[in-house]
Amino acid sequence: MILHLSNQLARRLKCRFSLEEMPVLQVGRLDAWSGHSFRVGRIEHVMMMNDASLYTILLPAKGLTSIDSFLKAFLPRVAEVWQRHGSDFDPNNQEVVVLKRANRSLIGSMNDAIKAVEFYAVYDREDHPGYTPMDIEERLNMVPYKTIGYQSPDRWLPKLLGKG
Repeated sequence: MILHLSNQLARRLKCRFSLEEMPVLQVGRLDAWSGHSFRVGRIEHVMMMNDASLYTILLPAKGLTSIDSFLKAFLPRVAEVWQRHGSDFDPNNQEVVVLKRANRSLIGSMNDAIKAVEFYAVYDREDHPGYTPMDIEERLNMVPYKTIGYQSPDRWLPKLLGKG
């Protein structure tokens, strides 16, 4: 698994980039995820977006202070998503490489998703006071993106996994 992390998230997790001196192209691989941490109000979140499908996993950042704590929270969520879409993923048997983010199109898609989270968390709170990060994540994955042919990640991911 390849994790493309922003400098901010890498500092938060106290991890170093693998192959730091070597430029690595970020291509849309199904086993690659891009991540960034951001704050909405007082709550910090970690957003991970799959490079191929743009499927988004939103995690509360509380308690995620090392790469180990992050992987313990993130990998089971990936397994859950893969299983929900009819595929297998073993969270206990993953070799992880951490690289810098380089794909500007993906960074732009993540920035759009972050703006949507801010909207849902702030403006939508009045209409839906019990919203959780899981509810916001579900809504994010129904948004179509130009990068994947105006498909939503929730519909595009099963196609990539060969189940759609």
